[in-house]
Order: sequence, then C-alpha cells, then structure tokens
Amino acid sequence: MPGPSSLLQTVLALALVLALILACAWCFRRLQRPMGAFQAPMQLRGQLMVGPRERVVLIEVGDQWIVAGVAAGSVRPLAVMPRGDIATPANGPGAGAGAGAGAPVPNFAALLDRMRKKSS
Repeated sequence: MPGPSSLLQTVLALALVLALILACAWCFRRLQRPMGAFQAPMQLRGQLMVGPRERVVLIEVGDQWIVAGVAAGSVRPLAVMPRGDIATPANGPGAGAGAGAGAPVPNFAALLDRMRKKSS
C-alpha cells in the first residue's frame, strides 16, 4: 500500500496538470479574441429559430444588412437592405419605433412575408 507521501505527490501532480490545462484554455480564448479597436467587417446582429434546424439570421456587413435563411445544408439570402437602427427592448418587440432615427422599424414578420411573396 502506498504511503501518504506518494499519495500527496500524486494528488499534487494531478492538480498541476489540471491547472496547466485551464491555463492553456484561458490563453487560447484570449488569443482568439480581437484586440483593441479592430472590428470585424461582418457581424451577426440577431437570429430567429423558425424550425428545429432552420433559422433566419441578420448579418451586418459594412453599411448594409443581409437577412439570410440558414438550414442544415444551405444558406440562402432572403433580403439585402441598408443598415438601420435596431429597436431597443424598451420599445418592445415589433413596437415599430426606431432607436435613433425616429423612423418606424418594419415588423420582421411583415418583412419576411413580403420577401416570401416576392420570391414566389
């Protein structure tokens, strides 16, 4: 039967290995994050699940928004529109008041319905 010193040595070695794994994971996450004022040219602004494997996403690219349908094996653009303001949560979903422009924001369901009719 191993003595208390070998058991302590084994536990300390295990703790050291676990700490090393956690430190490597932290460094890896830190290095992948963009630093400073660098901003990616493309950002995911929102998404809506419309089925178990389907969703509609809003992507901001430069000064325009792209509404795309994403399914298991495909990505399909639904609409391309000029960049606008996203309604704040205080206005409620579909409240129609823009955050900064003062112009009403169209209801997403109405936009999606209009795009479906246009593609038919």
